[in-house]
Amino acid sequence: MSIDMRWIEQHLANRPLSHEERKALGVIDERFYKIGDTIIEQGQPGGVLYMLRSGKASVENNNDGVRVRISDVVEGTLLGEISFLGNHNTTAEVIAGDHCVVYTLTREAFSSIMRDHHDLAFAIFSQMLASQTKIIKEMNSQIIPILRTLKKKAQQLPLIIKVLPVVFVLIYLSALAYVSLGG
Repeated sequence: MSIDMRWIEQHLANRPLSHEERKALGVIDERFYKIGDTIIEQGQPGGVLYMLRSGKASVENNNDGVRVRISDVVEGTLLGEISFLGNHNTTAEVIAGDHCVVYTLTREAFSSIMRDHHDLAFAIFSQMLASQTKIIKEMNSQIIPILRTLKKKAQQLPLIIKVLPVVFVLIYLSALAYVSLGG
């Protein structure tokens, strides 16, 4: 089990690593998954950053028994950043779509890197931020057209449907005022 430090330099640090930084990253674990294996289980305790070293996987969310594929991910993708940073349960499930090698870094191990190797910690944080920015942009590109369509459909609704909720609120408030005034 040997971590490929050149890969870490290219995909996580985005720069050459010093000898001391390479030593500090010795806390990274390497895990292997077969097709169909669960890499991250939704709802499991967080505090682990996953780096997809090789292979591909799908990110899925399962709420109330409804499974929704969020995205497909490939080599170089960081996973679990939200639960890693917030130290709360994971919000999605990641399933191996290929044979995968995954590097993991625990929150505790990262804390020691932050304490002793500020530049390296900053590089890792920067990579997590870049990863989250990419996800937000992708989600926006999917959500904005849906919101535009919903807005157009709402504008086409008959006036009574648009006004009815306001009428109900006014009736409710009138009834509250009547009751509170002793009526």
